[in-house]
Amino acid sequence: MFHKAARIFAMVLLLACTAAVLAGELPDAELKTTAVAAFKNGLGFFIRQGNARLAGGEGRIVQVPQATLGSLWLAPNDPGASLDELVAFRYPVTKSRAVTSIEEIFRANVGKTVTVTYNQHEYTGEIIALEKDEGQPGIPTPLRSAEEINAQVRVPSILLLKVEGRTLAMRIGNVTLLTLPDGPVLRMPLAEEARALRFKLKGAGDTARLTMGYLQKGFGWTPSYLVSLQDDKTAQLTMQAVVTNDVEDVSDTDLFFVVGFPNFAYSDVLSPMALQRTLAEFMRDAETDRTSRFANNNRNNALTAQMSARMEGDMVSNEASFSTTVTELVGAPEEDLFLYNRSHVTMAKGERATYNVFSGGVGLEHIYEWAIGDSSRVDSYGNPQQSPSDGRSVDNVWHSLRMKNTTKFPWTSAPALVISGTQQVSQDTLPYTPKGATSNLKLTIATDVRTKRQELEIERVPRSSERRGYNLDAVTVEGTLTVKNYKSKDIRLNIQKALVGEVLSVTDAGKTEKLAEAVRWINPTSRITWEISLKAGEEKTITYRYKILVRA
Repeated sequence: MFHKAARIFAMVLLLACTAAVLAGELPDAELKTTAVAAFKNGLGFFIRQGNARLAGGEGRIVQVPQATLGSLWLAPNDPGASLDELVAFRYPVTKSRAVTSIEEIFRANVGKTVTVTYNQHEYTGEIIALEKDEGQPGIPTPLRSAEEINAQVRVPSILLLKVEGRTLAMRIGNVTLLTLPDGPVLRMPLAEEARALRFKLKGAGDTARLTMGYLQKGFGWTPSYLVSLQDDKTAQLTMQAVVTNDVEDVSDTDLFFVVGFPNFAYSDVLSPMALQRTLAEFMRDAETDRTSRFANNNRNNALTAQMSARMEGDMVSNEASFSTTVTELVGAPEEDLFLYNRSHVTMAKGERATYNVFSGGVGLEHIYEWAIGDSSRVDSYGNPQQSPSDGRSVDNVWHSLRMKNTTKFPWTSAPALVISGTQQVSQDTLPYTPKGATSNLKLTIATDVRTKRQELEIERVPRSSERRGYNLDAVTVEGTLTVKNYKSKDIRLNIQKALVGEVLSVTDAGKTEKLAEAVRWINPTSRITWEISLKAGEEKTITYRYKILVRA
């Protein structure tokens, strides 16, 4: 008899435990976000850690992240313990909210005695119920606008009030004053569906230490630079990080700003464990993503490399400076990425924060750049093109800063604001620059460095060769570049000329390169560069010649 009773008790206990699991009553794991690695493309990798109480090796995590596909991982940290199962599930919860209308006040206080003023008469009685006015039976309801329908839904019509043994029916719209008793109910119950993760561990006791990691969108950082010019040869470079948090609260957390080109092929696919889509929806989206994943990933990497559009005077008085001394964050390389680290970060969901990453002095050189595109209108196959020439933009000489990265950190690609004292000079993009490398930052168009250019055909040999059944003319072109320095100081000018054809000769120590961009085509792609010095008021003329094959 005792054994039979014990078996019955065990079955009842098992059913009770099963019901508790299905109701979501497992002990909750207290996991805190301890670290976040933020990427510039709006992705964040989160690490949560903490202790979990277990019931029969099982526990619950109530904060389900919006993890991307394949990035959600849970692991026990205790020796001998391992994860046996992780289940995402939904369960009902009841919350409350404040009442927002007189109708809801009546509904929340059913059974209480109140005093109402109705059609200029005062009545005291017990609220029995609220009833909707469904209209007169047999009379068709006329067509109404959406606004009228919503207005009727928001305001039920009939209040049933028990007064001195009688039940009075009142239209709520005619109630002008309501007096409530002490201790009125001013909140309404609200039924919702919550999401949670149920886990089962092997080899664990009553408690376990857990670590959960996942990648999710909505947490990223945007870098920017402040270049404060000190003199003609030095500047103070300050890097700033603007953090955007649109996903979850973090408190006293280690934050890592990641520099580099991360590759997350499934960053646009939400994990099924997030309980946001049905299986059919997931399979449909996965099939769509299968064909576009690589293109999307390349686009994400491009966004990571260049987060903002590029933006376009001489120096002014140095009476003050915005440049401030900042405490450098700890940085460390991780494979091909670099991580800046800031500790003790607290941010609520929806907040933005700005942090100084580092500041340091850098050497610089003022240079001038003239980039000239190809104007022959002939492609590498020798076919004439109808597209217009490069236009007047190729005649612009840019005043730029050439800066060498002598800091302890790589410079990630970001907008850079150049100031002199308190005056803004320019803003453009500082490209990614490893430690020890050099990059150019555009300041402004140098209007007092004037240029002229001209290309003339000096020789043509008709039908000089034949390729793939086509006759080709060999055309020799001579180009002339003229530049004059109207500044009151000497300058260094970097000229770069791109062309389709084979370079024959250049003056002024120009360097010629034949680029491997069209090695199987008829005409090669070539580039000529000059580094010249121009004294104040000096004018210089440079010439070059090249041969291009054109279809006859």
